[in-house]
Amino acid sequence: MEALIRVSHMQDFKFRGIYGLVMSDEGSVGLNGRVLYTGIERCPVCGRDTLHVMEILYNDPVFGDLILYSNQCDNCGYRRTDIQYLNSRGPSRITYEVRDEEDVYRTYIFRSKNAKVFSPELGFEINPGPEAEAMITTMEGLLLRLLDVADSMEVLNEGDDAVVSKLREFKNRVRDALKGRFKFTVIIEDPTGNSTLKPPQGRENNLHIEPLNQG
Repeated sequence: MEALIRVSHMQDFKFRGIYGLVMSDEGSVGLNGRVLYTGIERCPVCGRDTLHVMEILYNDPVFGDLILYSNQCDNCGYRRTDIQYLNSRGPSRITYEVRDEEDVYRTYIFRSKNAKVFSPELGFEINPGPEAEAMITTMEGLLLRLLDVADSMEVLNEGDDAVVSKLREFKNRVRDALKGRFKFTVIIEDPTGNSTLKPPQGRENNLHIEPLNQG
């Protein structure tokens, strides 16, 4: 299926607990952060010394070590986040089939700003770009954000019945996916190898990682 939703960045994704990604044991990512660096620096946009810079090291027995970089300016609102996956396998293609609600609510995505995320069955692409940001989210969070994007696109294309109809079909597929009634594949292609995905416990064999052919 050709991608209906194409975006170069999704800035509204936020890291859960930017200063320490700690979730409950039910659906926990199992990450505990250690601050490597924090300080106030000059903002590259407004030029004021109001940019909060933080680097946090996370360790997880499944993922290994991750460094989260966070820059946020109190003055102009400039924000930039990124992930460095210290156990990178090199350029990689990650494939995971989402089959039911367990996959929707207990799968976590760690996507670097250099990665492309897409699903042939659902029909969306999130492409890297100059303004792209890293994201840490559940599969549910990704699907909900896609609904928001589709809603905005529907308003912008209000006079085009064909486009609106396709957007509504897309939203129906996403809503079914949220309820575990629509199976789909999520693919992450990262030339830096700094992205990864954590499936629900016991479903690790459904995760496929292979070298990314960049030719």
